[in-house]
Amino acid sequence: MSMITYIGFNFSVKLSEDDADDEFLVEYVCPDEENRNIVKQKHFTTPYIYAILENGNPIWQLTDYHKTYSPHNYEKSKKTFLDLCHSLKELLPQGDFCEVYICWDGEEDVEREVELKINLNEQIETIEIYEKCFIRIEN
Repeated sequence: MSMITYIGFNFSVKLSEDDADDEFLVEYVCPDEENRNIVKQKHFTTPYIYAILENGNPIWQLTDYHKTYSPHNYEKSKKTFLDLCHSLKELLPQGDFCEVYICWDGEEDVEREVELKINLNEQIETIEIYEKCFIRIEN
């Protein structure tokens, strides 16, 4: 099984270039359309669902465990997340939001365990992101 980071928008977005060397890519490549629909119905209010493919460390490694036992990887995951937030700040119209949900492939219908809300116009302090985590990111 693999971890999937879904992202939902209120508008369609241009997909990332295959050869981009960004920390993350926004793709329409989800392992299973049925699972994408489950996420859309169970967790998201946004109509356009994509997957984030992380070239850097995965954002779901922003945990106390990684901070303590693998600080180097924690910092790389933090960089990936902050790069994502920076890109979303430019992409999302003022007053709009996107939604992120992280889960294991095949566990899209499992109840979320963590809900976070982030405003891109405020300083993003320490954040912990785990599996089964839902994040509303507002601009």
